[in-house]
Amino acid sequence: MLNAARARLHYGWVIFVLSLGNLTVEGGTKNSEAVYFNALKDAFGRSATYTSAVFSLAGLIGAVSAPLLGIVLDRWGARILFPVAGLFILFGWIASSYTTDLWQMFILYSVFAGIGHTAISSFSMTATVAPWFPQTRGRMLGLADSGNPIGQAIFAPLAGTLTTAVGWRWAYRIYGVIFAVLIAVPNGLLQRRPPESAPVPPANAAAPQPKPGSPTSSAHPGRDARGSAPTLGNSVRDPAMWLLVLTRVFGSTGTQMIRVHLVTFFVLAGYSVQTAANTLGAVGLVSVFARPLVGLATDRWGRESVYTVGMTVAAGAVLLVLWLGDGRSFWPLAIYVALAGITDGISGLIIGAKAADIFPTETLGTVMGFVEMGRGAAIFLGPIIAGLMFDLQGDYVQAFILSAFLTVASVCAMWIADIIGRRRRAA
Repeated sequence: MLNAARARLHYGWVIFVLSLGNLTVEGGTKNSEAVYFNALKDAFGRSATYTSAVFSLAGLIGAVSAPLLGIVLDRWGARILFPVAGLFILFGWIASSYTTDLWQMFILYSVFAGIGHTAISSFSMTATVAPWFPQTRGRMLGLADSGNPIGQAIFAPLAGTLTTAVGWRWAYRIYGVIFAVLIAVPNGLLQRRPPESAPVPPANAAAPQPKPGSPTSSAHPGRDARGSAPTLGNSVRDPAMWLLVLTRVFGSTGTQMIRVHLVTFFVLAGYSVQTAANTLGAVGLVSVFARPLVGLATDRWGRESVYTVGMTVAAGAVLLVLWLGDGRSFWPLAIYVALAGITDGISGLIIGAKAADIFPTETLGTVMGFVEMGRGAAIFLGPIIAGLMFDLQGDYVQAFILSAFLTVASVCAMWIADIIGRRRRAA
């Protein structure tokens, strides 16, 4: 038994490294979009709304496909799903580089690449990593999620350099090959299914009572008191899942309203495209070190408290650069890098850890697929709302203020989910 436990823990680190690589690719795909948005808008001469719709539709495709991808992950495993996702990314990026009109990218990038991006995103990382580390899932998810800012730190500045040097078309081709190889090869060779959840002990069994909000404070609603197998229906009917989806929708919509348009916003403020791209990369570099600390903090002080503080700081960082950035001074960018780097990407990390607290391994992929559906809806809504507001008003002031309000709504939804969980445990 001891040897089996050691072997399981040992291979969990292999899964961790694979997930770190997957999220490095995801960070590269998502955070380079702000650079390519500016290049595509100039190349095709389209409005901000029309151009941002390419990335918005990718989010919508992700929202629609995420539950299905979660079911595939639960039934067929990551060893099949992830290499297929790499092929989708390869085709989507390279085919997009040959487009002659922007509408073609709605099919080639938004659909094909969008499905590939969704399959390797944080929802699948939660479902593959969390079961291997049941006692320290917050910090392990935080460590794995540092791959996202690593990708941001590497690929956002590189996108700016490649676009300037060889054009966006060759940049897309280079990125397509790199991303596909990083995803398909290691996952096809090394992925394994995670261990199953341990049965929940009977209600009359003696057990230490964890403090509210701690990683072990929630029972798995998919199992009954006898530890029988979980069912998808029980998980999907659970109101806590839908509140986590709502938390993801509000928080990610606020984030996505900013993400795609951030380079253009900096350019309008007077900064160069490369300065803006380097700023995104610097945010990712800070976030590499911050995300594991955020995960550790959620293990110690609870998911909801850390989420509240983090999302508030994230909203404040955007408002600060909105009002103080003048195109000449770099100190507002430095403050933005510090604040945004500390809080970048914590929404998905904390919501994923909370879902892993509540739901069993056997349905976690499907549940996280529904949560990812909320993120996909946000990727669809956020950029196009901000683009429309820019086209109507000529600036991003109202769009970024709306982003801050959505952040507050996300925090409220997270706390309501916690209240429901507490009442259920007390019943």
